[in-house]
Amino acid sequence: MDKEKSLIIFCFAFILAFVYWRLKVFITYMDGGISYLRELTGLTIHHYHTGLLILTIALLLYLFYKQNNIILSFLGFGLGTVLDSFMSRLFKAETRIQEIANYNFNFYNTLLFFGVVLVTGVIFYLINERYKKH
Repeated sequence: MDKEKSLIIFCFAFILAFVYWRLKVFITYMDGGISYLRELTGLTIHHYHTGLLILTIALLLYLFYKQNNIILSFLGFGLGTVLDSFMSRLFKAETRIQEIANYNFNFYNTLLFFGVVLVTGVIFYLINERYKKH
């Protein structure tokens, strides 16, 4: 598979995760509401946990099957999901309102983190291209 196409697919899914979760939290949970699953089970499941599950499945698929667009998309979306929630999970929150406040407060930190990951991916791609020519 073409490395440039792989990078584009991964980055698109990575950014899509950021946009998806930010919109979902903004639209659904800004009032401090909790998800049905959390209400039902009492578990504090965040999209961080969902991202780890997606990432685990995608990595297993990557190990045992040929790399393709779907697996790359799952890898990008899973990593983006984990990293979107990563910064806010570093700060302790006693209430759901504090969780949402931490999440929103760390918007720019998370955006910077995403930028670093994307630039790192591009740098690795460029290094790979440079050494492939030699």
